[in-house]
Amino acid sequence: MKLTMKSQAQKYLSMLMLSVLIPTISVNAQSVKFPEGWTDGYAYVNGIRSHYYHAKPAPGKPVMVMVHGYTDIGLSWTTLTLKLQDAYDIYMIDARGHGLTDPPTATDNGETMIKDVVDFVKFMKFDKPILMGHSMGAATVMRVGAQYPDLAKAIIMLDPFVGNRPAQPAPSAADTARRGQTASAQSSAAPVRRPNMFKSPDTLVAQNNTPFEEVVAKGKRQNPMWADLDIYYWAVSKKQYHGPYTPEQAQALTGTMSTADALAKIKVPSLILKADAKPEVRKANEEAARVMQNGKLIHIDGAGHNLHHDKLAKTVEVLNEFLKQI
Repeated sequence: MKLTMKSQAQKYLSMLMLSVLIPTISVNAQSVKFPEGWTDGYAYVNGIRSHYYHAKPAPGKPVMVMVHGYTDIGLSWTTLTLKLQDAYDIYMIDARGHGLTDPPTATDNGETMIKDVVDFVKFMKFDKPILMGHSMGAATVMRVGAQYPDLAKAIIMLDPFVGNRPAQPAPSAADTARRGQTASAQSSAAPVRRPNMFKSPDTLVAQNNTPFEEVVAKGKRQNPMWADLDIYYWAVSKKQYHGPYTPEQAQALTGTMSTADALAKIKVPSLILKADAKPEVRKANEEAARVMQNGKLIHIDGAGHNLHHDKLAKTVEVLNEFLKQI
């Protein structure tokens, strides 16, 4: 009997979580389990080696490239991808400084991560893929859509900032040093686990060394609406996060968030999914989205920033409605 999508996901999750719980099997940050039929690979783009995951191949189907948020990894898209992979050929990138992709460099700037995505599309020889991003990744694909209007077939943004956000300066060396001193004092008592793009290298390493089961437990406490599979990959992503280590390297992340008037420049069909919010915030978001030439903004009731984890079924419903029209 052919398994349904739901039963396939449940079977995979049961096997995955069982293997995680077996005492004789350890979780290695460089060797992570992912769904059957999926593969991973590397592409040399924009001066670095970029790692990606490829969902179950769907030859002849539209290509979709997913760009995750800050401190996440490509596999953070897994539960959503399992719902979409029969209809789309999906690639999930590990962003610069995340997952198994190379770290930021001292020459990075506000254009670097935008160029990473553009070069990935060109390296893979994709013809007008659908670009989807979450948070930092949403800002990235927003800017790709604005600056490279002929690259993508559609742009999908999950909970981006939709106002006019100017460039964010990276911290000075003195600021970083002060943060490092504070972090060192804290780490002498206990590992520092809260992700922060501006913490010292020692603090980031301490975060990476936090026992996996502790990270999972923290994820469960912080995200009660998430599926166990989302928690598992969230924990893996925190174990793999590796930068930036200096103010210069931080330009890749902070500069990416300078969306300015990018939203108004996107010409292809576009969709913004926003977290639930108070009426006045919803109104402000909807007003900001009026600049879109060919798109719309939809709030997901009951969802937080990670709306594709909080409200997966509703997210899939809204995405499918949009995608069938492009």
